[in-house]
Amino acid sequence: MQVDELYALLDKLQIGFEKVEHPAFGSIADFHEAGIEFPGQNVKCLFLRNRKGSRYFLLILDELKSADLAALAVQIGESRLSFGSEERLMELMGLTPGSVTPFALADDREQRISVLLDDGIRQDDLVGFHPLINSETLCIQYADLLKFLAHTGHVPVQVTI
Repeated sequence: MQVDELYALLDKLQIGFEKVEHPAFGSIADFHEAGIEFPGQNVKCLFLRNRKGSRYFLLILDELKSADLAALAVQIGESRLSFGSEERLMELMGLTPGSVTPFALADDREQRISVLLDDGIRQDDLVGFHPLINSETLCIQYADLLKFLAHTGHVPVQVTI
């Protein structure tokens, strides 16, 4: 999926957003150093895999939290979790590091990636995600995130981080 196709899909699904344009950064810390602010709750997305590399996960969590991957693995019934490789990220989501986003799940028609949602994300607030590139952020309602995931066939699992 290309960026313009994503915008068309969001329009079709009637998902409104606030767009913030910014320099392409590789990490949340870079945003803070540049003084960039987003409306709503800031979140981050992590691309993870299980020990065998047979299952992949997109973890969406509050940006201020650190993910305890050992504890998370226990919660979801895996023996161990680690970060997915750049090669797998490109293969499965068509993304490069720094641009990980649930919007890429529109192309995951086989549901090879499971979505994990931090239960600390405020459900009455905006959450921001890159629109497949990391030089923009689209801030959408939490309910619209769930609508988008439902459209892609991904049922998120609530986890405690």
